[in-house]
Amino acid sequence: MNYKSLWSNLPNELQLEFNKKSTQLIFKRGEFVYQVTDKPEGLYFVESGLVGLTLIGPSGKDHLLRFFKPQQFFGHRSLFADEAYHGSALALDKTKLLFLSKTTVLAALEKYPSLYLDIVKVLAKELRRAELQHVRLVENQILSRVAQSLVYLKDMNSDHQWTRQEIATFCGSTPSTVIKALSSLESRKLIQQDKRRINILDRQGLIDLPIEENIA
Repeated sequence: MNYKSLWSNLPNELQLEFNKKSTQLIFKRGEFVYQVTDKPEGLYFVESGLVGLTLIGPSGKDHLLRFFKPQQFFGHRSLFADEAYHGSALALDKTKLLFLSKTTVLAALEKYPSLYLDIVKVLAKELRRAELQHVRLVENQILSRVAQSLVYLKDMNSDHQWTRQEIATFCGSTPSTVIKALSSLESRKLIQQDKRRINILDRQGLIDLPIEENIA
């Protein structure tokens, strides 16, 4: 794996060290990488597969926060904040991860303190993404959220006929907005609606739908 895709200024010496000290982990679909309240032990890098970050809200509802796809890393926020995970990471496909222990990561930061700036940049970009996502939710620009939620809900229970109200609750939206989003997804031939039943025609297309797209 090219660790330079993670931090732009990663020294070659450190890249070789990470390659040497990383451990490959394989998860079956439906297995947890970690669960809420677990203490972080290191960083995870996605080689292949798909991981969903989920959170149970105050009402007891399960919410999908985001996907982690190949060439992305996760678990860093809680690791650097030195606090327990606030959500659970679940494998949505057969997934291969590379794991770097907390000791290895912190030793690298101590040796190369300039990496702290790269970490700040990553966290700042994620904060910006979260803020923009909140605005999009408020303005009903949630086509990608509905798409990703469909993937997650169907993966978790493929036999259940998810109602528009249930999808809306999961997305933090309204049934009317979800109905409009589903119509848009159907016109793109990503899903097929048969009365209450929703059939996914292009799972990868739903996953890759740009978050910037809206349903206007």
